[in-house]
Amino acid sequence: MGKVTEKGRLKATAGLGEFINSEKMRLFDGATPERQAQFRKAERRHVIFQAWNKVCAGTREGKHVTGLHYVAERDELIVYTDGASWTQELTMMREIIRARMDACGGAVGNIVVKTTRPGFAKGPRE
Repeated sequence: MGKVTEKGRLKATAGLGEFINSEKMRLFDGATPERQAQFRKAERRHVIFQAWNKVCAGTREGKHVTGLHYVAERDELIVYTDGASWTQELTMMREIIRARMDACGGAVGNIVVKTTRPGFAKGPRE
C-alpha cells in the first residue's frame, strides 16, 4: 500500500474498478439490513438483465422486445414484446432462453412474455 498523507489520502493510484468495489463495500457495510436487501435485489436484477442481453439483445426476436421487468419476489422475468405473434414466439422459446441465461450466470425461475399495451413504444419518447 502507499503512504498516507496528513489529509488521510493514500499516495497511490488505483484503478477505477478497484475504487468502485471498495466504495460499494463501504456503502453496503454501512447500510441497514433493509437497504442491504435492496442492494442485493438490484444486483440480482442487473445480473439477470445482463444475461438477457447476452442471449437475446442482438437476435431477430430480441429486436421485438419493448421492455423487461424482473419480479424478485417470484424470481420471474417479464418480457414485453411489440406484437402478439412475437409474444407467442418468445413464449415457445422461453425455456431455451432461460437455459442460455443460466449458462451466462443469470439463472431465473420463470420467464413470462406479454404484449406491450397499445400506445407504448420502444425507444426514447418525444
